Amino acid sequence: MLQGRYTLCVLFEYAATLGLVDVQYIDPDGARDDFRHMWGADWLERLSRYDGLLAIRLNPLGAYATGRADDYRPRPAPAVGARSPVRVLPNFDIVALDGLAPAEALLLEAFATRSADHVWTLSTASLLKALHAGRGLDELRRFLARSDTGEELPQTVTALLADAASRTEKVRDLGTCHLLECVDEAQAVMIAKDRKAGALCSRIGREHLMVAPSDLPTFRAALLRLGCVLPART
Repeated sequence: MLQGRYTLCVLFEYAATLGLVDVQYIDPDGARDDFRHMWGADWLERLSRYDGLLAIRLNPLGAYATGRADDYRPRPAPAVGARSPVRVLPNFDIVALDGLAPAEALLLEAFATRSADHVWTLSTASLLKALHAGRGLDELRRFLARSDTGEELPQTVTALLADAASRTEKVRDLGTCHLLECVDEAQAVMIAKDRKAGALCSRIGREHLMVAPSDLPTFRAALLRLGCVLPART
């Protein structure tokens, strides 16, 4: 077993890094459960990061390096500005059999999860992760629109993108606000119920009020009419 782990280490850490083998890899947590019967391992999510290694394939470069092939001809890099030969499938897979330029692969991996050598999979989780990081769905749509197939996006993918876009509209950032603390709850209630001051603030908790920066000067004037002073910041 130790020898097997050493072999996996060499293949995964060195051969794959050098580009000699292609690997299929998933999250190792929960990838296997054939060790649950072992004492002390029943609570572990994984034995090692190699649990996520599903398959290893010797590629043309590896075949040449190990003497299994007489020559090696690297695949030419895509021309600058060339259209990406990708195909979008109804099951949310994006297939690029001829490979992608490094910049294109990085863009696609920002929105999708790589599930095979030339396959990326879109999901709600992957799209929301990209949106959370500040990426825009229009960036992905432009990339997919450059597909050489000329086909329209499948309805399932269009619906997935629309659903992800709708989730960005459920909460909006309206900018910063002033948080004001009153001496007690009664003071906060009095200000919030005032006809002028109350229209410019919102109660936050028992003793706090929230005021938009644009409303602060008018709110300070309304407080002054109530006999309260909110000093101007210097």
